[in-house]
Amino acid sequence: MIEVWLGLFIYIFLRNKFIQYYFESNGIYKYKQYCIRQIFKHWSVLPSIIMLIFYLYLEYTMFVQNYYFLQYQYIIKTATLLSYFPLIFTYKLYDNPKYINNNFMSVITSPMIKSGCCLLIGSIFNRIAVFFNNNKMPTYPNISYWTKYINDSGFIDEIHTIGTSHSSLILICNIFDLGYGVLSFGDLLVRLYVFIILYYSIKNKNKYDERRN
Repeated sequence: MIEVWLGLFIYIFLRNKFIQYYFESNGIYKYKQYCIRQIFKHWSVLPSIIMLIFYLYLEYTMFVQNYYFLQYQYIIKTATLLSYFPLIFTYKLYDNPKYINNNFMSVITSPMIKSGCCLLIGSIFNRIAVFFNNNKMPTYPNISYWTKYINDSGFIDEIHTIGTSHSSLILICNIFDLGYGVLSFGDLLVRLYVFIILYYSIKNKNKYDERRN
């Protein structure tokens, strides 16, 4: 998940730079930028940070060929996804202020629903890939061989297996090799769930602080 956090920080940095360039080139020197550090001032971000640090430790164990935690991967993934719930409720991501007079539209277009749809669709894609491959997720590593994240024997774990040309639905299997993990299209959607929650948490926190000031 570290790539999601880094991607978000880079996106907000570039967004702020663009806003600065746009307004200042038009002679406007008073404008609002998003401040990332604001969400780190509230406890609601701590569960996700703890799980992020734990994930980094898990990546390290994989590099040293220690597969002990793989037997708990579903528990760990579930705990990681749930760790973002405090942000949803703290920054009211279940509500879209654009539809303040329409409760149904306010909820259905909220960041919570958008992120939830990404999580649901991503999970379905992964389930489909596993179902059509004899309850295994075919994985296509290349960089991960070089980084030693996956050893030369080709062993991954009981759920994942090295993919072949005979695997089914290859496009939704694990084909995106980051060097410290191989992701599927469904995994990318799950990470988009995290991105949306973090982004709107930062956005809502900044807007709340702006109204207070």
